[in-house]
Amino acid sequence: MCSGIRYSTLVLFCVLLLCFGASLSAQQIRFENFSDPTQFSYLQRNGKATLTTYQGNGVLRLTDGDPVNPEAATVYFQHIAHFQGVGKQQVADGFTTWFAFQIHNETCCAPGDGIAFIIQNSSATDPSYGASGVGFRALGAGGGMNQAGALGYAGINNNLVIEFDIQQDPWDPTSNHIAIQTCGPATNTPVHLPGKYTIGNNSNVQSCLLSPQAIDSNIPMIGGTCSDGSCMDGSLHNVVIQYVPPSGNQPGALQIWLDPTFLPGTHSPTGPPIMNVPYNIVYDPQNNPSGLKLDTTNCTGNGPCGYAWVGFTASQPPNGGTQQDIFGWEFTPHATIQVQQIIQPGGMPTVFAFGAHETTVTYPIGFQNPNNILMTVTATPVERGTFYQARLLGTQFANEQCIVYLGTGGSPSHFATGNCIVYSYTCQDQSGNPVTCPQELQCSQDETQCIVDTTTFYTSDRVTSTNADYLENDAIGSNNWFSIFTSYMSDPLDGTTSGKGSGFGGGGDLMNLFNYGSPPASRTIRKLAGQGPGADLVTTFNPNKP
Repeated sequence: MCSGIRYSTLVLFCVLLLCFGASLSAQQIRFENFSDPTQFSYLQRNGKATLTTYQGNGVLRLTDGDPVNPEAATVYFQHIAHFQGVGKQQVADGFTTWFAFQIHNETCCAPGDGIAFIIQNSSATDPSYGASGVGFRALGAGGGMNQAGALGYAGINNNLVIEFDIQQDPWDPTSNHIAIQTCGPATNTPVHLPGKYTIGNNSNVQSCLLSPQAIDSNIPMIGGTCSDGSCMDGSLHNVVIQYVPPSGNQPGALQIWLDPTFLPGTHSPTGPPIMNVPYNIVYDPQNNPSGLKLDTTNCTGNGPCGYAWVGFTASQPPNGGTQQDIFGWEFTPHATIQVQQIIQPGGMPTVFAFGAHETTVTYPIGFQNPNNILMTVTATPVERGTFYQARLLGTQFANEQCIVYLGTGGSPSHFATGNCIVYSYTCQDQSGNPVTCPQELQCSQDETQCIVDTTTFYTSDRVTSTNADYLENDAIGSNNWFSIFTSYMSDPLDGTTSGKGSGFGGGGDLMNLFNYGSPPASRTIRKLAGQGPGADLVTTFNPNKP
């Protein structure tokens, strides 16, 4: 990962090879920029949205700045190969998302309309607004007659929007504001003020402002400035949005940061949000009509669960051409999530991205996968104290703690403290049947024949190259841990722990020569291969060591 984007667009804010060394994973949202053409396959683009380059940066452009034609656009994360639903995100259990955007004023002197972040499980759109499509093809108004200010989401039902508005329409208090808009499962509108307004052919459009505290005009200038017949580009802005679901007697909350100060090397704000609005995203006709009817197809258990499409909307009015760009985007559910990938040939990392954190598996040079064996990684958030009591206490690693990943939930203050993440690795054949993950039996004799595991994350823990560790067990759920640690790096990259092993779920006799007294390069790691059903991996550190 790269540090938070806080630079002028004249500077290339992140060199892709330094950030990842690999492209985006298939099923979770982790775009540090939009320079990879394969990213098209994970973005359903409706309207004029496209991937392009601006001053050396790969960007997702929502409107193209055409000075004559009005436009509307929506973009949703999805997977084209599984268009029936893969790509929806688990939102009911909480989430953290970061994105960076910039608005370029191509014409003078009335640029508009702005952009919005959207969560939707749309089943219909209202053509009287000028909206069309459903699901990830839903496109709101903003590209036709009487649609100025519609922001690309007006007319879509069953959604929640956080809008960043740069034009004052009749229903707006100012020309520069953030607002949270939802009418629950009904059709959403960009109207904030009382009364009836016209969008498209609908002259009965009314307010969907979530609550009186859900709008803020006391913010930095979002768009550019225009005077004397010319316009200047707007600044590059960072946004963090966090949803914390209700818990016990605590109500849910929607929290928004605009251009916060980040913890170094993270996208985690250090101060309070500019908006902190009570909200429960799960619809209840009696008690919570402003919630959404979420997709519960894959839900099990008793906890909050519900899925929806996530993405962006935008529009530009006639004679107000504005280029509106997204520079990077991460979305991290606070729930347990899975990513499945075909294991790549030796030397090529198989990447499992989970938003603000990711893990990679790289088999040694010479490894082949002729049968296209799949690997599934399940990322489970666990509270640090719970993990220690259940998984570390009584083991040889009882002097260690699991590393907390920021942006993964936890007990909220200004910003949720985060959780530890346990990665569980299993393998399947092309029919989905469980198989043993490929083993590298020569690892114990030849380190170049080991499988390299790497995990990258944001953390505020004091982790160093001398106190970090990386634990693997011999079967999922087992507390028979051993160390596979080889190295830890912090800045200029975010926290990255690496390790080496012979496979996943090896079991058998284990030799762990973990020794804090020796430098990392001299630590010996050996695991005797077996035929286990999978394995857990977790990053840890010893807080009592330097």
